[in-house]
Amino acid sequence: MIFKNLLAALPGENEFRKVDIQVTGSILRAISPAGTLKQSFPEEEYFDGEGLMAFPGAIDPHVHFDEPGFTHREDFFHGTCEAARGGVTTVIDMPCTSLPPVTSTEALKNKLEIIQTKAVVDYALYGGLHGAMSKRQIEDIVQSLKDYVVGFKTYFLSGMDTFPTISHDLFREAIKACSAVSRPLLLHAEDDKVVAQFWKHQEMESAGAEPTWKDYYATRPMEAEIAACRHALELAAENAATLHVVHVGTDEAAHMLKKGGASCETCTHYLAFDETDFERLGASLKTAPPVKEPTQKALLWKSLADGTISFITSDHAGAPDYEKFTGNPLTAYGGIPGTGTIFPYLLSEGLFAGRLSLKRFLEATSSAAARRYGLDDRKGSLEPGKDADLILVDPDATTHFLPENMFSKSKITPFAGMRFAGRIVGTFVRGELVYGTSRLLGGNIPHSIRKHQLSASGTIVAAQGYGNNLQWRKK
Repeated sequence: MIFKNLLAALPGENEFRKVDIQVTGSILRAISPAGTLKQSFPEEEYFDGEGLMAFPGAIDPHVHFDEPGFTHREDFFHGTCEAARGGVTTVIDMPCTSLPPVTSTEALKNKLEIIQTKAVVDYALYGGLHGAMSKRQIEDIVQSLKDYVVGFKTYFLSGMDTFPTISHDLFREAIKACSAVSRPLLLHAEDDKVVAQFWKHQEMESAGAEPTWKDYYATRPMEAEIAACRHALELAAENAATLHVVHVGTDEAAHMLKKGGASCETCTHYLAFDETDFERLGASLKTAPPVKEPTQKALLWKSLADGTISFITSDHAGAPDYEKFTGNPLTAYGGIPGTGTIFPYLLSEGLFAGRLSLKRFLEATSSAAARRYGLDDRKGSLEPGKDADLILVDPDATTHFLPENMFSKSKITPFAGMRFAGRIVGTFVRGELVYGTSRLLGGNIPHSIRKHQLSASGTIVAAQGYGNNLQWRKK
């Protein structure tokens, strides 16, 4: 297949280049100036992409697809369909929102047996480490899972009985064990003692009144994230490069981590919203941790632009109406379905709005995460020899982000009704079209289309089970 006349976003460059791209099988075989690539064999197909931009497939390294165990909220089929709709070609799923959690080889194999028949994009998994384990168990789990996961996840504040908060002593052992096998240790960084202190203060201040949204976000303040990151760096010591803090919403914490030698990510909702939006959006904005003070949005954008924050993720974690709309801000489920939002939002409000250079946009959406999780030999950029993961975008069109067009099980999103500059017209995973709109499906595309699932916004083309399992790292 030869894609002709595309404006391609190539690694390390801050300007688009007009090129032809040749895909052979699953591999991106060649990139040449437009009009120079010729057919390698007579039946090789062409697609004329005049007017379209080509980006590397986005990577979302923080999703909760909840399978097995919590599939009333999400599952791998619907989650990966939503990822494909948003240009995400690789996801990495968290270990904590499965039953059982991915804390053993048996649990991992059980999960894989189920999800490998469901995914339509490529995927990898994390292993989990938590507070109910002993030091010896942590060492054993890291050793047994190290070849099959791209990192490990733990919490300084957890609301899950099956995945309790880790103590500082065990965290120190966990980061040593992960460092020894060259796997990142991911941390949900909220200090449980700070949260307990603010919770007690808020209870006294409310004095039995009906809970408000302020009661929720005031109990999980920026101080909790800052304290947790400070403790994590102290405990990590010389192993700070192993530490990765997820969903950072406080700019001071991001700078602390960068200075200390660790990495971090943020999410689109921390860039788009703040705590004043709760009164307008209610439960559709509730995440854990919550969005922060209004000042943080601009600071986080700046830190994403200069590389203090490594990359963007979704923390995709939807839930059904009855868990989100409980009528009580404190009991409403904390999570939103975001994997289909990160690329369209960052394209519009980051790249096209001038907040991010093209180089930083590519790092934030694909290459930085590929490097962090050891996938950059095949993922994260448009380069010959890598997987042919492509997003084709019409820069002159707009995206009206409507919940009814989402493929995820949950469609409760604070982004509902927003308009983004640019529109994804096709997503390719390893050279196969997995999502397309009428513009692409009406053109000259490969005849290897597998299965159609129609929606108002586009078509999921790949069959269930098409997605490739990336975490089997043994060669």
